Amino acid sequence: MNPPTPIRFALSADEARIGASRAALRGALAGGLMNRHVAPLVAFVLLLAFVAILAFTGLMRGRLAEVLILLAGAAFMIQRLFTRRHFFRAQREARKWADAAAAAGEILVRLDDDGLAFENPALARRWRFADAREYEDAGGMVYLWPKNSGPPAFFPARAFADEAEAARWRGFARAHMAPPAPAAGEDDD
Repeated sequence: MNPPTPIRFALSADEARIGASRAALRGALAGGLMNRHVAPLVAFVLLLAFVAILAFTGLMRGRLAEVLILLAGAAFMIQRLFTRRHFFRAQREARKWADAAAAAGEILVRLDDDGLAFENPALARRWRFADAREYEDAGGMVYLWPKNSGPPAFFPARAFADEAEAARWRGFARAHMAPPAPAAGEDDD
């Protein structure tokens, strides 16, 4: 399969903001939605319920229950601060790259058998298909998401001449990306 025709675009400030916001959100949530956001909340609520039950039944003194609730609240708030710090760091990194892409002017994007490359004197960057997790077209933007941390490649879908060209790019990229590893418990046929 021959690589599709290269595309050219200039990223607007709004497109840079949209791409950076989505990249930051997915980067912050990657591999940790349950562990970083849901599990601490569930643990906090369960601890509050447990302490309240012990206090109301008289198995725990009221002062001890108050101290435990205050400590649990403090621990939960500290955990939330660290989680927010992680999100803001991901947002800052994504925004820095998006601002550089917007300031670079016109960018040429090429696909080859190995990956996707942004070619511009001010912004040269390459993403390998072997390191990619997903090719996504969402909200007027096209993303090539990396398996590990780091900003994705993103560009406006308006850069394609027509839907047929967009389909060729999507098909080419997905055909060259490594298939995802089977989930635990799945059989390899």
